Amino acid sequence: MRYLDEKFQRHWGGSDPFVQLQSIEGKVYREVKARKTFRFTLDGESYFAKLHFGVGWLEIFKNLIQFRLPILGAENEWQAISKLQTLGVATMHFVAYGSSGWNPAARKSFIITRELKNIDSLEDVCAHWKDNKPVYTYKRGLINEVARIARVLHGNGICHRDFYLCHFLLHDSDGAQGNKPRLSLIDLHRALIKKNLARRWLVKDIAGLYFSAMEIGLSRRDLFRFIKVYDQLDLRDSLVSKEGFWSAVEHRARSMYRKLAPVNSAL
Repeated sequence: MRYLDEKFQRHWGGSDPFVQLQSIEGKVYREVKARKTFRFTLDGESYFAKLHFGVGWLEIFKNLIQFRLPILGAENEWQAISKLQTLGVATMHFVAYGSSGWNPAARKSFIITRELKNIDSLEDVCAHWKDNKPVYTYKRGLINEVARIARVLHGNGICHRDFYLCHFLLHDSDGAQGNKPRLSLIDLHRALIKKNLARRWLVKDIAGLYFSAMEIGLSRRDLFRFIKVYDQLDLRDSLVSKEGFWSAVEHRARSMYRKLAPVNSAL
């Protein structure tokens, strides 16, 4: 399968896009055996490309033995971006996608997305909140929007699986304090889309988000606001009817913190 927008069709329509991408020199952000992520320019515009080279049977079996879903290529991200766009959740905009090969362990694939500009990750935006408190209405707007996005994803069968503050991008952050925040959700290559998500997937996402926000100075009031917006219930009803869910989120997030925070001083 292959999709190229008008510009890339004009440039690469008569050749193999995968070969073209492998020949491009750009700024590499991540390169491992099975995947490469880099930034490049074409006709004065900037793009991000992810190349998947096939994970191999060993990696597939290792994931299955650990009860984890192996990521076989760019298809996950392509499907997730398409789904989010239909749901009205701002995300990346793909301009090209392709996959080839029937063998799941050796399948090659790629996805190209247009670069998002004038953005900052929420991890960076919130990094100094603990010592330099933001305007309350600004913080409340961000909490409301993050909770809304989480609710839309989970309500439509999408688990991000890397649901951390660093994957929320705030547009025009310099002027955002006086306006409704506009967020884009990125890094969807591990996203899971199912008709009915098991509770453990929801817990995983929300716990990851909570873990990534533990050091930014959120108050109990802030946490309750997130719960209220996410559940779309009166707070008391949420804490009673969904006590098991929120207890599981708290337990998993704190377990992650004990395990990972000493290693990653940024969190």
